[in-house]
Amino acid sequence: MSAYETGAATGGQGGPLAALAAHGPRYRLGLGTPPDGEPGWLAADRLLDPYGPELSHLLDTEHQGSGHRTAHAAALTLIAVYAGRVTAAAVLHWALTGRVLDVRPENVVLRPDPGHGIAGVGLRTFRILDGPGTGAGTLQRAPREGAETIQHVVLTRHLLPLADALRERTRAGLRQLRGGVAHGCATALGASHADPALLARRWAAFLDGAPGGLAALGDVVTVTRRDGSPRLVYLRRTCCLFHTSAEAVRCVSCCLTSRDERIAAYAARS
Repeated sequence: MSAYETGAATGGQGGPLAALAAHGPRYRLGLGTPPDGEPGWLAADRLLDPYGPELSHLLDTEHQGSGHRTAHAAALTLIAVYAGRVTAAAVLHWALTGRVLDVRPENVVLRPDPGHGIAGVGLRTFRILDGPGTGAGTLQRAPREGAETIQHVVLTRHLLPLADALRERTRAGLRQLRGGVAHGCATALGASHADPALLARRWAAFLDGAPGGLAALGDVVTVTRRDGSPRLVYLRRTCCLFHTSAEAVRCVSCCLTSRDERIAAYAARS
């Protein structure tokens, strides 16, 4: 991990960024412009051009790293891991505080992982796009706070246009791509250590009136791990085709596996 990714959260707006990073690596954000000596960073807004070099690079990296047989399968895997990493911090921050980080594509840079997924994410500028939050206690009574803003920023401006670009580029199914968007956003909540009951309420608020028909593409349940701790997990109704990759394994949330088996597999994780 680069100095840009590890050091940015300690200065400037270090409070919110450091708090998010404490939830796990997927919520770690750099801040500012990556140094010239750190190549490989892509501007997220350039990815929305279906035939641009940036999307070609991101898609080719995932295709080769995952060992997928087809570009459309790589696109389906890519959109899920993208949504579960690039906009994850914003989704979690909103869920916990009611405030929306600026992850509009023009404010985001990212670095593909040569193996699989996204290695790093940064914000050009730290911005909050709505009014002051009221804290998790109040959010339990008013779960819709900031919901329209987070839907607009994460879905309308960022993830759904990227899904459209991948559809245009690879002919991957739009419903499957949007299923990856829903899966990634739900995973952004479920991977944290926050209260699953609160996260489930916030997930329902995120889906309420959301564009792209995401509410029909899966649902969340709370499972109890072997160590007794609860966890929010997502059960997909679409497939990302990762089982066709070189790893040849199904995701734990895969719709090709029965619901009971998926819940049991999640619960068995320590």
